Amino acid sequence: MKNIDNLTEKLQDIIEMGNKVLATETQGFQKQTFVDEQKFHDFRISGLSLLSRIFGDTSQHYTCFKSEVTIPGSSRTKRGISILTSAARELQGNWLETTRGNITSEILEEFMDIARTYIEKNAPAAAIILLAAVLEKHLRNLCLANGINIMNRQQSTPALKKPLQLTSDGYKKKLFDRTQNKKLLSWLELCDRISQDSTLTVSTEQADKMYKDIKRFLAATPY
Repeated sequence: MKNIDNLTEKLQDIIEMGNKVLATETQGFQKQTFVDEQKFHDFRISGLSLLSRIFGDTSQHYTCFKSEVTIPGSSRTKRGISILTSAARELQGNWLETTRGNITSEILEEFMDIARTYIEKNAPAAAIILLAAVLEKHLRNLCLANGINIMNRQQSTPALKKPLQLTSDGYKKKLFDRTQNKKLLSWLELCDRISQDSTLTVSTEQADKMYKDIKRFLAATPY
């Protein structure tokens, strides 16, 4: 319940951002209303980011927010606040535990199958890059579900934490043991080297081992 409360609190923070946008409302020509553009866009970006991470890009909350909260104005801002309020109510009903986890798991399993195909076709580099993407997504959702902040807020503009940071944070919170932590770090570092050096040679055996390790990790750390 604590994790749900943390996510609900984050939604409430963005709702408050929306209220601050409304506080900047001014009257224009023919009773048009305007709000501070920078505050509005910060509200929109923050809302889309959090709704995507909690409910997914295809959810009704995300798609409605994206299509309705578009042009800086009080009406659009109010629509955004209403959508976020509805999302917070649904989240309190444990939607995350019953729905999001199942959807994400199914998608990641599909990517794992594609990676397996790459390995069978002797394309280990492509398989490793795809496996790293699966690992990053799983780590992000695992941390989010366990109340770990997945954003770097020390910067002027908040940004998503890198996979290595998520791994470190997950290990510190004891979501997995030291042996697993070392494996995750080694796979992420290998993928980083492949991304930076297209001539780097990796073997099918390496990709196959990574595939099996990540498959076990996914099964051992549901959210």
